[in-house]
Amino acid sequence: MVFAVVDDGRALLSSRVADTLLGAKESWTRRMFEQAAQLRRDGGGPVHDLSLGNPSLEPPARWIRALHELLDDPAPGMHRYMTNAGFPEVREFIARREGERFGLPVLCGQVTMTVGAAGGLNVVMRSMLDPDDEVVVPTPYFSEYDHYCANASARLRPVPFGPGFGLDVEAIAARLGERTRLVLVNSPNNPSGAIYPAEQLDRLAETLTRANAGRERPIFVVEDSPYRDLTHDGAAVPSMMERYPHTIHITSHSKDLGLAGERIGYVVLSPRAAGTELLARAFAFCNRVLGFVNAPALMQRALPRVLGHADGRVDVEVYASRCRRMASGLAELGFDVPPPRAGFFLFPGLPARLRDEDGGDVALTERLLAERTIVVPGVAFRVPGHLRLSMAADDDAVDGALAAFRRVCA
Repeated sequence: MVFAVVDDGRALLSSRVADTLLGAKESWTRRMFEQAAQLRRDGGGPVHDLSLGNPSLEPPARWIRALHELLDDPAPGMHRYMTNAGFPEVREFIARREGERFGLPVLCGQVTMTVGAAGGLNVVMRSMLDPDDEVVVPTPYFSEYDHYCANASARLRPVPFGPGFGLDVEAIAARLGERTRLVLVNSPNNPSGAIYPAEQLDRLAETLTRANAGRERPIFVVEDSPYRDLTHDGAAVPSMMERYPHTIHITSHSKDLGLAGERIGYVVLSPRAAGTELLARAFAFCNRVLGFVNAPALMQRALPRVLGHADGRVDVEVYASRCRRMASGLAELGFDVPPPRAGFFLFPGLPARLRDEDGGDVALTERLLAERTIVVPGVAFRVPGHLRLSMAADDDAVDGALAAFRRVCA
């Protein structure tokens, strides 16, 4: 048999993946991260990589001790399969913890342990979305949401943000349609670091309650909150779990425990939501058939030994201090820098003289790349005219990047 020559391999791929990889849809963040890696391989000096939210702080000592204790335990079955939703005793622990957080009677059966928050989002979307269903999301938003929706053959429908990168509830209301199935809320927000205020969440809950009138099935809120335990200055993070019955809360410990590579998170169904029993079964099923099977066994078992202890997370003040230092330096150069309230991202707006230049944020990204400084342009988050900077980098990278900004933008 003679095969036709495939010049670039495109014919081997699905059309969606080919369009993503060979078009303009591949993740800007990952592209810039790979650029940084290539610069390091090529040599020529330090690389100031502010591209990826890859925690620079090591996991807390309590976590390390917990792993040693578990690995030294000779009990059989430590690393075997469990129910696809996770170990019952771990889910009981999470249910109690989240129930106390939200003032709700969360049960073990309403918790699904997942392969990070990304795994949780894919599980929920695959469980709940049919082709051409719609997911409404405020901008700016984590760029992988586009791909997660595409995995379920659904459509992501962005809406503008309000003042201070808050929610524009009227814009959300205007975007709701017959095919709207989910509203995806990311607070604290990546990339802006904003926390959606309680009064905006109250109005969103009222809006969705009105929109549900006459619908066969309610619109669900999916709350993606991996930065909720990394607030600056003790800021509170209001939740839709406390305000709207049809809410699904998703989080991970990639950030607050510095465990991005270990992929441990969970989905929590509000006990007040419609169809909780069948939804929980669907989440476990999709956990399995999407290929995750279950969250990592060792990581699950370690969580109850760490969470809730004073020394059971990284020192968020390190990230907050870097944010303040970079924000102050950029403000001197004319950038508009909304103060982040959580996490380790900055999302500064370009000065007018740079924003109006041909190429705007993309052009500035390329100029900084020439200075061995790696950032992500705002177009990656549907908000051109901004840059996303990750302060999950060491102090030398932060200081080197700020010096590069001064050279390029002064």
